[in-house]
Amino acid sequence: MRGLIRGESAVWTLLVCLSVAMAGASFGYGVTKDGGEVGPGFLPLVSGVALALLSAACLLRSVRRAAPEEEDVDPARIRTLWTVFGLLLVALLLVPLTGFLVAFGLLVFVVSAFVEKRPLVPAAGIAVAATLVIYAVFVLFLAVPLPGGLLGVGGDG
Repeated sequence: MRGLIRGESAVWTLLVCLSVAMAGASFGYGVTKDGGEVGPGFLPLVSGVALALLSAACLLRSVRRAAPEEEDVDPARIRTLWTVFGLLLVALLLVPLTGFLVAFGLLVFVVSAFVEKRPLVPAAGIAVAATLVIYAVFVLFLAVPLPGGLLGVGGDG
């Protein structure tokens, strides 16, 4: 069981590193625009910092659970964590092709339907609703362009 705990800690460590890198890279996009408006780098900064803090908290919890008296880690939970992490990487790789909104919608659908094992129709509804919320908040309300990919979906401007 100790190997599973080390594996979980490794995943959380990797997520901390990736989210810090994402937050750092956000400054290259411009966190704010002229006039103090929200810029395209604002979302990566906020989400990167939030993900780094949450991942660090989970890492700390994982390390604390590594105590000898608490070695009852569920292997299915570790597989689920690695599965979601792998799906996130696939979604990121799809962004240049499909655009952010399509990749995000597919990620939410796959996680909901196949990881969380929800029925397909509700999973599709969750994915569509989540995608519409992201579109409304970032494209319509904040006017932050999202990568449209080769399909041009999502509004690069």
